[in-house]
Amino acid sequence: MIFNSLYIVYGLLAVSLVFGGIIGFVRFLLATIYAKGNAKDIVLLELMQRAGIANWQTLQRKSGVSSAVIWLLRDGEGASVKLSELADVARTLLLPLPIFLQKLGLIR
Repeated sequence: MIFNSLYIVYGLLAVSLVFGGIIGFVRFLLATIYAKGNAKDIVLLELMQRAGIANWQTLQRKSGVSSAVIWLLRDGEGASVKLSELADVARTLLLPLPIFLQKLGLIR
């Protein structure tokens, strides 16, 4: 009876350690990702500043695109975004579409 209780305690302790390790790893991974920033954050933040847009939510709201589109642009995945949505963001940033696409590295 005592051995069964010890096995249960040790088992719960092992499970706790495994979950703690997983949580620690995920926190480290997320901290590393966020510390690097997104691929196009610097470019977009500069354009936002020039257009008088204070933050990502304001850019999203003014352009009328989804938060997923903003994340795709920030991640450097502008090629995955519809041209009409790119045009909406460019218009919001007070840029002609070709210049905006060039700044994002989508055209040369």
